[in-house]
Amino acid sequence: MSYANMKNYASMKNKAFPNRFRQRYAFIFLLSVLCVTLTGCQIFASKIARQYHDGIPGNTHLAMLPFINHIEVPEEEVVQLKRILKVQLAAAGVTNTTAFQKPKTTLTPSYLSDIYELEQAQLWAKHRKITMSIMGEVLEWQYDEQNRFSTALQLKVFHIDSGEVIWSINGFGEGRPDEAAYDVNRKLITDLVAAMPVQKPK
Repeated sequence: MSYANMKNYASMKNKAFPNRFRQRYAFIFLLSVLCVTLTGCQIFASKIARQYHDGIPGNTHLAMLPFINHIEVPEEEVVQLKRILKVQLAAAGVTNTTAFQKPKTTLTPSYLSDIYELEQAQLWAKHRKITMSIMGEVLEWQYDEQNRFSTALQLKVFHIDSGEVIWSINGFGEGRPDEAAYDVNRKLITDLVAAMPVQKPK
C-alpha cells in the first residue's frame, strides 16, 4: 500500500472515530508496523526482481489477500470482487489461487479490522509456505445522478517474504445508466488481469 493511499485510508477511517485522536495514533502505529512487514528487507529486492523479470509463473501458488476497502463498500460486494478476481486469474493462466477466509468473529475494533485482517492473511500465507500474494484496493465506488456506476480498483502482486511489489495496476470502470455494478466490476477486473505478465507453460 503506498504512503499516499495509507494516509488517505487513515484519514477517511478516522472521521468516524468517537475518540479520534487516541484511536488515530493507534491506527497509524499499526500501519507503520504493517508497512515494515510489506516493505521487507530490500537487500533481496534485485534478486526477486530478476526472478520475476519475465512475468509471474502460471503455476505459482498465489494467496489472495483481503481487499482494502477505502470507501466502506458493503462486505458482500467485496466478496463478489474476490470471486471475480479468482475467475479471471484462472482465465489468465494463474490457476492455483487460494483465498484467505476471514474469521467469522473477531474482537478487533472496527476501525482496525482491515489492517488486522491483512496482517493475519499474510501470516496465514507464510504458514502455508505461499510466497506470492495478490491483493486489491477499492479506491472509488459510486453512482451518479443518472444511476451510472463507476469504480476504481488497484491490484498488486507481491512477494510476501521480501515485501517487494512484483506487479501493480490501477484502473477505472464506468457503466451505462442502470448497468449493474457486477458487470462493470467484471469488465474492469478482466482488463486489469489481462495486463498481468504471466509466464505461459513451455
